[in-house]
Amino acid sequence: AFDKALKANGITLSEHHFDNFYQRLHRSGYPPLDEFVAELRGEVVEKGVSSNDDDGSVSVASHTNFRTKNSVSSRPGRKAQLPKALLEFLSNNVSAEADSDEKFATITSKVQMHQTSADGTTTKLAVELQDGHVVESVLMRHEGRCTLCVSSQVGCAMGCTFCATGTMGIRGSLSSGEILEQLVHASKILSEESRDDMMTDEEGTDRKRQKKQKRMDLIRNIVFMGMGEPLNNYRNVLAACRAMIDRRLWNLAHNRVTVSTVGVASRMRD
Repeated sequence: AFDKALKANGITLSEHHFDNFYQRLHRSGYPPLDEFVAELRGEVVEKGVSSNDDDGSVSVASHTNFRTKNSVSSRPGRKAQLPKALLEFLSNNVSAEADSDEKFATITSKVQMHQTSADGTTTKLAVELQDGHVVESVLMRHEGRCTLCVSSQVGCAMGCTFCATGTMGIRGSLSSGEILEQLVHASKILSEESRDDMMTDEEGTDRKRQKKQKRMDLIRNIVFMGMGEPLNNYRNVLAACRAMIDRRLWNLAHNRVTVSTVGVASRMRD
């Protein structure tokens, strides 16, 4: 869709430019468009903190960088230059009407609410999609690692009586981007927690504790065990999985992305 919008405005980007653009976006932590454009132009942007929006939703450090296993995005060095026409297109989008269908957004969903258990090991996220539907993700903290359980559909058509989602029926499927945005939101929560922990620790914090904190601000495992039957949204789940293991994006290990299914035999053969 982004490529089509650019071509409609007479802008053609090479694969190299697209790759550089998304690397910059990923490295920046998917900030609001106006801040991202300012960053691309080399302007200084004041970083904010989490806040409650007027509509009651929670902005979870929407412009906070987060750490990933992507060694390409985090590699220091000279930043690649992007075409001036692209920057002008993005700048025009910043000033466009908020409800414009063609307005580019760095992220399309938002965290409606998130709640952490008393022992701090589990955080439940309610993520509102661009169409108003809400899906759930669960962030689980284990000893030395973090796992994220993601949803692939709104509701589910399988009708399992032991599952609350199964009683909803199917209301829609998530795009690959909406699946990946759950990973973005969870990563920002971990980044905020890690930053708060570092600020409250005394200067004498030992190296072993610092190393443990660094491990805990990084999602290393993904499980498709949230809302929906992943194999009934096969193409988008497959695209999301490929992005998760792509070294230019999330760079997760292949054996750390798990897709759970009730048994859609036709797709299991694919």
